[in-house]
Amino acid sequence: MQLNKSRQRKIHNKLHKSLPIEGSRESELWNQNTHSPLLRLPPELRNRIYELVLSVGQIQVIFKKYQFRVINNGTIGNSRPTYETLPGGFGCLILDREENPWPTAHLHKSVPPAEREKASIYTWGRGMTLLSPVCRQLYHETVLLPYRLNAWSFRSIAVMDRFLVKERRLPKSHRGAIRVLYSQCVLTAAVEKLFAGLEVVLLDGG
Repeated sequence: MQLNKSRQRKIHNKLHKSLPIEGSRESELWNQNTHSPLLRLPPELRNRIYELVLSVGQIQVIFKKYQFRVINNGTIGNSRPTYETLPGGFGCLILDREENPWPTAHLHKSVPPAEREKASIYTWGRGMTLLSPVCRQLYHETVLLPYRLNAWSFRSIAVMDRFLVKERRLPKSHRGAIRVLYSQCVLTAAVEKLFAGLEVVLLDGG
């Protein structure tokens, strides 16, 4: 029995669920990526490159509140006050792997603690790598590496609880890839269960 193109495509997609639909924009990008010099390297070399790029030391999850800054208080030309919204939400800081994340020790010790905290918040970032969004193959090969290769910490217990428990920001596979965790307290059984692959817990002050 001869199958029509629609039936052939359905069977093809069932057998290869990771492949995009033929003729789609995603399929065109997929075909282009197969000619990438990076993706044509042997897996061993690609993995070594990924390790060099994505192993940054320690990733600390922080939370910054949204803020409003006055640009014009209305005294100039009797105009209405104008404000600027400073972005907030979850972000991350990059620290040395052996660095104590509390307080923020990556700033100079001569800076007062209050100023260290204020300055560190403004050095935050939302993304860890630009490799994953490039194409599907790079996503599958690199998505878990920042979690597996680096130590992780949280700005505070409240941030960890909100990030992991209340808002569930990390999928199970991502949490399970974390091997080293800095913690300000002994992990509860519920939190420890979230990190299935955890090997080392470094306690603050211990």
